[in-house]
Amino acid sequence: MRVWDLPTRVFHWLLVAAVFAALGTELFAPPWWLDWHVAAGGVVAGLLLFRLVWAAFGSEYSRLDSFLFRPQQTIGYLRDLLRLRPAHYVGHNPAGAAMIFALVAVLTALVGTGLAAQGGQEKQGPFAGITSFALGSGARSLHSFLAYALMAMVAAHVAGVLADRRLHGSGLIRAMVTGWKRVPAQLPVAAVRFSEIHAATITLAVLSASVTIALILLSRLPPLGVPRMITDRAWQSECGSCHRTFHPSLLPRASWAALMAGLSDHFGEDASVPPPAATEIGNFLQTYAAEAWDTKAAHGLSKVSADDPLRVTAAPYWIRRHRRIDPATFAGPAVKLRSNCNACHGDADSGRFDNQAIAIPDNPATGVNE
Repeated sequence: MRVWDLPTRVFHWLLVAAVFAALGTELFAPPWWLDWHVAAGGVVAGLLLFRLVWAAFGSEYSRLDSFLFRPQQTIGYLRDLLRLRPAHYVGHNPAGAAMIFALVAVLTALVGTGLAAQGGQEKQGPFAGITSFALGSGARSLHSFLAYALMAMVAAHVAGVLADRRLHGSGLIRAMVTGWKRVPAQLPVAAVRFSEIHAATITLAVLSASVTIALILLSRLPPLGVPRMITDRAWQSECGSCHRTFHPSLLPRASWAALMAGLSDHFGEDASVPPPAATEIGNFLQTYAAEAWDTKAAHGLSKVSADDPLRVTAAPYWIRRHRRIDPATFAGPAVKLRSNCNACHGDADSGRFDNQAIAIPDNPATGVNE
């Protein structure tokens, strides 16, 4: 009989594709693929919103109440499943329905924690103006945990489908493609309710518009913990006359103070500047040092090396983030120095160091971009 309507089937396979795209870009793609990961998450969110609406207005076995079973029914079904004689259902069985609810809950949590991580850690997206780095870091950890939990649930879901095929021969995979499912002739069938297309379209349009407007308004808020830095002329002229200036957020106040106090021996060179300019630069660096920023780079680089607290590239965070890059890339003509942040980070002067702005030059030894 015809069980699954076309919108439900399209939703199912689009969700499968979006979930695998999100997992793939998170687990295997380089950091600068973040936009693709976010896009996949956005598709998941949109599909979940659609499914919420379709649960109220879809055809009989797409509606929410067809998924609702009493706990005793679910326990009884699982007990019968262990005995290899579970009851047959036209739509989802109690165990399958429970898995659907769990999957939707985990996917919803993944979307929420993903937005919080993007806003707090990356200072991007609609939550950037309301999420601190600490909250974003916690959300990122939970996001990773949920991603692994989702993979385990997907495996269990597929196992359930294969078990149903073995025990009932109903062909759930084919049914989710064609909509037609084999059911015993004697199985009671509920009075079929048809889809309410117009009501679903209006409801989905209203909800989508409301969510979109809310996200746009949130996106207009300035990123939390990212001050508007007023560039200092003395810093640009004096420091920039010898090398490209480093963003003040890359070192904590104590390191900048020690660096300014030792300009006569600035990494082996005399970089002394007139006292008025030194005072002006020192004040500027103290104002916008790492402690003034809530960005990922500032938090990571504020923990300096105990042996070399004045060198950004000696910080444990810097070393950890660059550990997979071949030393030949740093020594190559496109980079030359480990401290040449601008060679790979297109937004280094802003202090943001967004993943999307990373463009690592080809390794001169292999000719391959890492």
